[in-house]
Amino acid sequence: MKTILLVILMALFTMGSHAQEGFTTQGPQLIDATGHPFIIAGINNPHIWFRERAYQALDDIAATGANTVRIVWQTRGQLEELERVITKCIALKMIPMVELHDVTGKASREVLLDMARYYCSDDVKAMLMRHQRYLLINIANEWGSHKVTAKHWLQSYTDAVNLMRKAGYTTTLVVDAPGWGQNIQPILKKGNTLIENDPLHNILFSVHMYGSWNDLFDINDKLNAARKKNLPLIVGEFGYNYNNGHNNLRCKADHRRILETCHHLGYGFMPWSWTGNNHENAWLDMVESKDWKTPTWWGREVIEGTYGIRQTACQAKVFDDE
Repeated sequence: MKTILLVILMALFTMGSHAQEGFTTQGPQLIDATGHPFIIAGINNPHIWFRERAYQALDDIAATGANTVRIVWQTRGQLEELERVITKCIALKMIPMVELHDVTGKASREVLLDMARYYCSDDVKAMLMRHQRYLLINIANEWGSHKVTAKHWLQSYTDAVNLMRKAGYTTTLVVDAPGWGQNIQPILKKGNTLIENDPLHNILFSVHMYGSWNDLFDINDKLNAARKKNLPLIVGEFGYNYNNGHNNLRCKADHRRILETCHHLGYGFMPWSWTGNNHENAWLDMVESKDWKTPTWWGREVIEGTYGIRQTACQAKVFDDE
């Protein structure tokens, strides 16, 4: 009898260990709810600023082969609209990653906690929990100025993550680098500590690559350093060498090296952005803003290039269950 009971208990434990409610991480890998590795090859889409046009663009984004959409959002947005976007992403078999754009470049711990509190509010939580099997949550876009230290970044995000875990979120939480998303050093120094501080040890880091990544060797060296530290990481935004660096972001980043390095390391990527950027950022539009469909040079590079979306993106296995 004791032997039979032990077998039953072990079977129940095994079943429970595979019954994931959403994404998890294992070492450097992002794992979907079916237990399969998933590498992000997605697109940033400006839903908060272009509600209907961005929503309609999801069909065209799906046609590129993208497997993830980073939903640009703010706390002022209507919750029903956010759920509409999430639902359509899932219907198109793209993983929705929600991010809040309210505190970009800010350094206060309290404003970061405000973003966590938004996710923890009853109505937001109830809605997001309905979709947690497919959902990634990017707590805050580019929180942390260039002056934010690794210690402050760690302490602030430890508190934000713990708030969300106490609220019941179990899926992977995406944490941006400070320095307007570009400073990878705090991730390299304190990333594993932040993972340990998370009760579920389920964090995915995101670095953004613009003018701070103009050195070709940094792309290879620093992403390899993250891989050697077993850190789960994506390049959540990136640009390219527009006008030989004579642009508002002073960006000369080698996008082809970014894509190739991500591919070889098994790290995900998400170029910025589908379209709708203001005049000084219009060089980052992947499709023409006049029709939201026609690919620009930038769009063709990141969609059709050797290590671009169409060549590398694989749909999440979680959709195979449907």
